Amino acid sequence: MAQPPAPPPAPQPPTGRRTVIALVAVLIVLIGGVIIFVLLSDDSGGDDVAVPIGRGKGEPPASSGPVDLREPLTFTLLAGTSSPPCKAPSLASGNECVKLGPDALTVRRLEKVAATPPNPAQGSSTWTVSITLTSADTSGFTELTRKAAEAFNGQFPAGRMAMLIGGSLVSEPAQVATPITGGEVQISGPPSQFTQAYTETLVHRLIGR
Repeated sequence: MAQPPAPPPAPQPPTGRRTVIALVAVLIVLIGGVIIFVLLSDDSGGDDVAVPIGRGKGEPPASSGPVDLREPLTFTLLAGTSSPPCKAPSLASGNECVKLGPDALTVRRLEKVAATPPNPAQGSSTWTVSITLTSADTSGFTELTRKAAEAFNGQFPAGRMAMLIGGSLVSEPAQVATPITGGEVQISGPPSQFTQAYTETLVHRLIGR
């Protein structure tokens, strides 16, 4: 006797979306719920779109919009360096003493600030503090980094820029080879110093949460 044909298999949901959801879940577990952006393919066949994953309880501090700073953030070009022991007004920085120069920019409001995890795909191997300056401060920061770049090309101390929160150095002064025009800044340092706890503490000092 002939057997009746087997029923057709039940339709399966698109595998692409299921894979994306699974990957997002894994990222949340591995990174601990940090705000991250995952590129998802647009079903309409257009360009990829960036989709934010929200923060939950216990996640690194971050502002969701413009925020007034609890402690001011200051960018200052160096006037010189010397060997320890450091004497006021010089500040200790690693294996040297740094003297701050007159060219500086102090900001008391930021568009965004967040502790950001390492992203090897983008060349970041440590936790960083990512900030976006307000439009009112972006032009001043561009001018400050222009002066730093000129000093850097002339091999002067002002080619390095210090970053301070409430008057305290947060990392070793960075060399500035070109002007920074977009208002996007990342504060970073050696992995042994710029841990998740350290960057979260810096953000907490800035925004109070």
